[in-house]
Amino acid sequence: MTSPSPADHAEPASRASPQLRGRRRPALRRIWHVVLFLALAAGVFGLLPRLGGLAHDAAGLRHGHPAFMVAAVVAQAASLACYALLYRQVLAAFGARLRFRRVADVVLASFLVSHVIPFGSAAGSVVNVDTLEKDGVAAATTGEAIALTSLVSTAALIALFGAGFAATAGRHLPQAYLVTAGVALAGVAAALAAVFGLGAHPAVAGRAGGWAARVARRFRPGIDPEKVAATSRRLASLARSALTGRAFGISFGWASADLLLDLLSLDLMFLAFGYQPGFGPLAVAYAAANIASAIPLTPGGLGVVEVTLVAITVGFGSPRAVAVLAVLGYRVVNYWLPLLPGAVAYLRLRLKRGESNSAERAGSTP
Repeated sequence: MTSPSPADHAEPASRASPQLRGRRRPALRRIWHVVLFLALAAGVFGLLPRLGGLAHDAAGLRHGHPAFMVAAVVAQAASLACYALLYRQVLAAFGARLRFRRVADVVLASFLVSHVIPFGSAAGSVVNVDTLEKDGVAAATTGEAIALTSLVSTAALIALFGAGFAATAGRHLPQAYLVTAGVALAGVAAALAAVFGLGAHPAVAGRAGGWAARVARRFRPGIDPEKVAATSRRLASLARSALTGRAFGISFGWASADLLLDLLSLDLMFLAFGYQPGFGPLAVAYAAANIASAIPLTPGGLGVVEVTLVAITVGFGSPRAVAVLAVLGYRVVNYWLPLLPGAVAYLRLRLKRGESNSAERAGSTP
């Protein structure tokens, strides 16, 4: 009878060590995410308010009427829900049907990233694409859905600006803001018309994509114009399904509800301080501020939105002190409060992603 070799004694320990490591990894990952969350919270609520000028003037918010402020928070939550439903509707038009909870998590996580990082829209889109790829949605489909969601929201914003402008007919508004808003809206409207036109005619989109690829090939020889043209035709066909008929009507309805509830949140903040500017001035100021925030100077238009809203509402006759407090209160519920559920959603998506990766590694281990 042979005695067991040292290797025989070592084998059970070697088999157990991967299991121990597997148990340690989720615990270490959770600790890391807690540390990340605390660091993120310290940066978001410690540094960014100073950049936005919020820390200096926020003390005056305690004089506002609490009921109107709570209603503004509820309106803002409903606005975010409508945006998530809009994005879900656009994805469904492309054949990607997802649960509302999943889409809401993606929207909130993307909101967090895009609102804490300069030029964060691209980083938010990466989070969006990476997450939905785990659900089987192709990156190209997600990218197209993001673009079309933005386009539908922009179309609703233009309609809101037009309604507000019509409601303010005959009232004084600084000419500089009118010129700026008019030029920006003309550019946006032209871009929308081009996109809607290409979406309605996939063959034209294919030719445009091929032409753009041939121009780009002068700088990057690896680009294949034929492949780009085929991709452009396919994406245009997908876009047409989301930009026409009942699908577009539903998407436009959710986009309009998102903007109107967000505008209601701003109006409730003015009411909390005893003043009501009226639909027209608020709609014009709101649309102009959103257009100005599209220029990626600061994350989420921090500082730009506040200055634009205050300047235009004061130009329409709002008392300056009231406008400053109302706009700051609005930005608390529009910008700062959603960062908390955004951080929770981001960490939840990261944890689920880590667990799925661990499961894939465990499944591939013989």
